Amino acid sequence: MTMKRTRSTSTKSGMRLWGIILISIVAGAAVFTYTYSVEKEAKQGQVLAPVYLAVKQIPVGTQLGTALSQGYLEKKEFPTESRPTNGVEVINSKNSSLVATQIIQPGQILLTSNFAITSGNTGSLTIPDGYLAITVSLADPARVANFLQPGSEISIFVTGQTSANSNALSSTQVLLSRVTVLGIGDQIVPNTQGVSSGNSSSLITVAATPLEAKKIIYASQNMELYFGLRTAGVDFGGSSPIGMANLITQ
Repeated sequence: MTMKRTRSTSTKSGMRLWGIILISIVAGAAVFTYTYSVEKEAKQGQVLAPVYLAVKQIPVGTQLGTALSQGYLEKKEFPTESRPTNGVEVINSKNSSLVATQIIQPGQILLTSNFAITSGNTGSLTIPDGYLAITVSLADPARVANFLQPGSEISIFVTGQTSANSNALSSTQVLLSRVTVLGIGDQIVPNTQGVSSGNSSSLITVAATPLEAKKIIYASQNMELYFGLRTAGVDFGGSSPIGMANLITQ
């Protein structure tokens, strides 16, 4: 009698175990089916577009076609909603000779604004077409110590009396929010490791439009310039001048 009860109990336990396993399999299949369905619907609802991505650091002056042929680039598809509108989608005879005007880091999406035509009469200095090369001399703090290198992007600040009113107080404000460094002293090629080369020259050469060039020249002769090494996420928005009156309260 005891043996029969034991067998019965064992049979029931086995049935429960198989029941649990069967339920787990069915539940797992249901989750997989649901996940697959959601992913499929998400992909069907998105419009994908090709764009080129840097897989190696691209130095300043590198031609777009050269970067492609030497394996610096990889073509990926991104949802149009999350991809930059000015991303480089195709590389052909029309744009392959354009050169990088700044250092492009691995993982960065290539933008059309990263490349430009260069003039053939500028010697060894790579200057984007339509721009001027302007050089200023700055002290160590004002040029971000030795951390600038060709291809760095900077913001230029100016300090001085920025109003025509002779009684106006001195203030500091953004002169140009985004400018590309072309050279440090006589260095025009960035460090291959993408880090500071330790160049201690006080002469900084930047690329500027004709209007930007006039602003830089005037400010360098009549006011104090200060450079800031910037990142892509810097946004000055409606930044107003900072002076004695609002230094603390702003």
